[in-house]
Amino acid sequence: MHDELLISQQPALQRMARLTGGVLQALEIEQPGTQYLVGNIYRGRVARLLPGLNAGFVDLAPGLQGLLTLAEAKPPGATLKLGESLLVQVSRDATGAKKAQLSAAVNLPGPHWVLVAGKPRSGVSRRITDAAIRRRLGSLAAAITQDLRLAGATFVARTAAAEAPDALLRDEAHRLAEAWNALHGFPRYSGEPRLLLAELPFAQRVIRDLGRALPERISVDTSADFAALHAWCTEHRPAVLPSLEHYVGIRPLFAARGVDAAISALLRPQVSLPSGGSLVIEHTAAMTTVDVNSGSDTHSERAQLTANLEAVQALPRQLRLRGVGGMIAVDFISLSDASQWRELVAALQQSVLDDPAMSRVHRVDRLGVVLLTRKQRGLPLASVLKPVSFADDAPGQRDE
Repeated sequence: MHDELLISQQPALQRMARLTGGVLQALEIEQPGTQYLVGNIYRGRVARLLPGLNAGFVDLAPGLQGLLTLAEAKPPGATLKLGESLLVQVSRDATGAKKAQLSAAVNLPGPHWVLVAGKPRSGVSRRITDAAIRRRLGSLAAAITQDLRLAGATFVARTAAAEAPDALLRDEAHRLAEAWNALHGFPRYSGEPRLLLAELPFAQRVIRDLGRALPERISVDTSADFAALHAWCTEHRPAVLPSLEHYVGIRPLFAARGVDAAISALLRPQVSLPSGGSLVIEHTAAMTTVDVNSGSDTHSERAQLTANLEAVQALPRQLRLRGVGGMIAVDFISLSDASQWRELVAALQQSVLDDPAMSRVHRVDRLGVVLLTRKQRGLPLASVLKPVSFADDAPGQRDE
């Protein structure tokens, strides 16, 4: 099926959408006026200790703090010290009253490598399964690490490295090493807390983090952003260039591809299922609840099982696109047939494997209630966008 990536950077919103066969599969939205810190590296200073939580608040800049837990800060058995200066990286943005989450294990990602702190040996992404490719990349990573003589860091090959030429991989590794040495050569233990290295701009970050399977087309809706992205890809990810295009259509890019309507549907609680059933997704302070409905045919066992199985297929995509994290309670339609219930649970456990943020299925109740947890990655969609109606709005969203 046709795979397309859309990048739109307007004054009010920066947006990325990936569509497969015209169906929205991935979505990222940022408001330029909002503070996004993930990936930023700071020289921080421990401002306050939280002994009961084995953590401390770290000043990052004037008026800006993050939370560093002991497990992320020091070797086992060590402690944080008040006033201590240290190098930290933001691993999760602040949400609500929670401060940004920090890590002292600083990583530098490129399109093909990640330079990882504290890892004893070089490595290769588990998603690369070809044994010959794994051996080639593992040997190259080990050789580069040894040649550059990096202290306390090694290279891990990302999936995009599988088809990249060695010369490009070596060039990127040297650039990452230069940035690493600059960070660790900076006087960390004196001076005020400050930003040392900022994350890439929105569009470049999106392209950097594309995996091995590149989209057939990457459409960018402004000439300035297209030119900047083209220049960046020429140096850092040339394999993307044949897919890159400047969108010049009359209608806005996201409206023309139907993404505005899909986003508007994601802000509603109800999601239509192909057989006529639906999901109702509601958020509370403690958890997200999902109610599965079978539609008009409520007495047929087959209709109830069909609605449940369709819900299982739709749920991971809905949670991912809506940015749902934390505890999730799913109330499936009760099934009297034990074999059908086992089939449903097996399908659910299989479907959540495709979502790397899904932690686990915690509890399965024969009455039809399942408890899941999902890692919070970024802000929930509902907190980034107000429930607005786009020009191409549709009455409901159907998972295909």
